[in-house]
Amino acid sequence: MKIKNVIFTCTGIFAALVMFAGCGSKTGEKEYAKAMSAWENGDLVRARSLLEKSINRTSENEKKSAALNELGLVLWELGEADAAAEAFSQSVNLTETLSGANLNLGIALYHSDQLDDAEVALQNVLGAEPKNETALAILGMIELRKRNWAGATKELTKSATLNPQDPATQNALALAILHQTKDSNRAIARLKQVTAAYPDYAPALYNLASIYEWYAKNTTAAMTYYKQYLAKAGSDGSHTPAANNAIARLGGKPVTSPANSNTATRVNPAEAARYIAEGSRLHSQKKYDEAIAQYKKAVMADPKQKSAYYNMGLAFYAKGDFGNAATACNNAVNLDPAFSDARYMLSLAYAKQKKWNDAEREAKELVSSDPAKGEQMLKYISDARKR
Repeated sequence: MKIKNVIFTCTGIFAALVMFAGCGSKTGEKEYAKAMSAWENGDLVRARSLLEKSINRTSENEKKSAALNELGLVLWELGEADAAAEAFSQSVNLTETLSGANLNLGIALYHSDQLDDAEVALQNVLGAEPKNETALAILGMIELRKRNWAGATKELTKSATLNPQDPATQNALALAILHQTKDSNRAIARLKQVTAAYPDYAPALYNLASIYEWYAKNTTAAMTYYKQYLAKAGSDGSHTPAANNAIARLGGKPVTSPANSNTATRVNPAEAARYIAEGSRLHSQKKYDEAIAQYKKAVMADPKQKSAYYNMGLAFYAKGDFGNAATACNNAVNLDPAFSDARYMLSLAYAKQKKWNDAEREAKELVSSDPAKGEQMLKYISDARKR
């Protein structure tokens, strides 16, 4: 919880989960305060447990609603979208004053493919805040998924007008306009504006390539943008296989990803830092595969970037890929044995795989560098083994 707004992506739309303040000395509030502290320190497991205790001991609806909202945020960070949606739903049911809880509920339901329920929650947000750009953007994405092109264009236009600097909204709006009007030139013009302002935003490059190939029938331009997409997205881009297939289909040679290249890489810490920053941005938007691709580029630029391996481990963990999470965090620990956050996540990743001996070994190592975290992890492992 090091940043107060949790930013993530909804199929390319950026949305902020809203947090609420509140702690005190009454029953349940001490646990709430401890949970906020644990979250601030990155201990999501402990934060979840404390919030659940706080909710059970709190009788006042407004405060219980706020705690349920925070629990939803923690569950979201832990990758449990359905459980997060349930917590947000309970939060909404306990009060009518937290429109942010409705927003969180709408976002979580959208990610759980409960589109009709998500739309109801988001309309409730707009009833209180007609210019909430996030709610408008998610509604636009819902209409896109329902293939209601006119509705998608309407909602996304409203969101883009309120926040014209959001490349994901502009990207989605271009696609909505294309499907509604069949005007490829208009869509291309908008996407070119996006790529000019945000040259590292890979999805717009892929969409440009696809439009040039299938609508404009411009093979040369399509090939150029497919290659540009691959250069930005790397080997783990969500559309990398499709882009390589398209290049082959158009008569070109598939682009070899940097990860498969045998060319020696010059160590460049500054470049690695840029990749890490971009990876963190993508991670915060829940674009884990694209974030991992950036972290891999960071490692190629500077193999001694322990934070790149650690962040990669967090991204794999968020995906539920605990094996690769452990591998990445182990690489970070090998570079810096005193890197307590990485060792904590390494132990947790082992525990998630029920590799109890490995998890306990790393937790005991952690005690020497960070006794509090080490003891917390040992207790978590002990409790988890009994379940």
